[in-house]
Amino acid sequence: MSVVPPLDLAALVDPVQAIAREAGRRILDIYAGAFSVAEKADQSPVTEADLAAHGCILRGLTALTPGIPILSEEAPDFSFAERSRWEWLWLVDPLDGTREFIKRSDQFTVNIALIHRHEAVLGLILPPVYGACYYAWRGGGAWRQPDGQAAQRIRAARVCHYPVRVISSQSSYRTRRLQDYLGLIGPHRHIALGGALKSCRIAEGAADLYPRFGPTGEWDTAAAQIIVEEADGYLTDLQFRPLRYNARPILINPDFLAFGDATRDWSLYLPHLSHPRGRSLFLPSH
Repeated sequence: MSVVPPLDLAALVDPVQAIAREAGRRILDIYAGAFSVAEKADQSPVTEADLAAHGCILRGLTALTPGIPILSEEAPDFSFAERSRWEWLWLVDPLDGTREFIKRSDQFTVNIALIHRHEAVLGLILPPVYGACYYAWRGGGAWRQPDGQAAQRIRAARVCHYPVRVISSQSSYRTRRLQDYLGLIGPHRHIALGGALKSCRIAEGAADLYPRFGPTGEWDTAAAQIIVEEADGYLTDLQFRPLRYNARPILINPDFLAFGDATRDWSLYLPHLSHPRGRSLFLPSH
């Protein structure tokens, strides 16, 4: 187990943001021209932009915190026996939304999270095309900072709008399971968005509910976890437990919900979970 000196999380924000923005510039350089697409072993796509951003972030974080291991979507090949000994690690998705990148939808992000004992304690999400960086650290609040401008505090919507503002990808919205769930919720307005930006919209109060039914990697949600939580929102599994990181042999998340209004039991609308109405939610306090 590596020994990590005490960390000042707030002091890490600016250098990590600089690393993310440099990775974003590498991504945009490739985005501006022609690029090739390869297929990984799990049949997901990868481009030279994924690899360029990975290399940039790996070099930057290694220089910044040489004692903290880095687990990236583009370099996940550590055994659980090895990584289970890590108290600290960086969890990185160098280009979250590769399919959106390939479609040139602009809806892709750089995700960087710092994990301590299975909990996200610092996170940053940068959409290179839009330039506004979302970040948070434990006890420091959640923030949105446009490039070259002052950061602004963001907060989730603690009272749900009517109709409910539901955010998901367009492909997820068309699935039978999500349609069944939303049919039980009732009137809602759908916001279609890709990648980690969906969680950012929850964190800044621009959406009420992000239901995700289907596999995602831990690097997809780790940065969003702390950003949503520090914005006084929640990102939980279907039993309302916060997601945990690097705690299991596989790096795949359970189904989850991200939301701001904790007075509403969002599990009531899950067809396979039957709960009496009016039960109390035992959510972590912020």
